Amino acid sequence: MTSEKIGGWEVTKEKKAATEEMRDSIINEAKDLEWNPHPANENVSLAFVVSKRDDNVDGTCIFARVPKGEGLPEHTHDANDIIVPLAGRGKLWINGLGEFEVKKGVVFNIPPGVSHRLFDVTEDLEIFDVFIGPIL
Repeated sequence: MTSEKIGGWEVTKEKKAATEEMRDSIINEAKDLEWNPHPANENVSLAFVVSKRDDNVDGTCIFARVPKGEGLPEHTHDANDIIVPLAGRGKLWINGLGEFEVKKGVVFNIPPGVSHRLFDVTEDLEIFDVFIGPIL
C-alpha cells in the first residue's frame, strides 16, 4: 500500500475497508451502549464507547449523563481529559484556574494530574469525554 504524509494525516492510495465483523465496534448508538454508575457518584451514568480494556486502544471515550443537582467530587486522571458538553448546564472547577460554565459549545482540555470537579448542574448534562491515554 502506498501512502503520502500530509501533516499528521496519512493519505493512502489503496483504501482499507471495514468488514461486516467490525460493524458492532464501529457503529453504535448511545442509547444502545451499556450504561453504568460512575464510580464517584452512582447517580451519574457512564457508557464506554472505546477503552483499553475492551478495545485495546490507547485512550478512552465515554458518554456521561449527569442529572440536575448532581456532580462529581474533586478528582484527577493520568490522561488528558477532554470534556465536550452536548447538552445541559453546570459548572466545572479546575484547580488553579477557578470555575467555568459547562454548556454546549465550550470544550475543556484538562491536563493529566490537574484536579477538577463538576458541580451546580442546573440542567441535565450530557457529555462526551475523551481521554488521551487510557483510564480503563
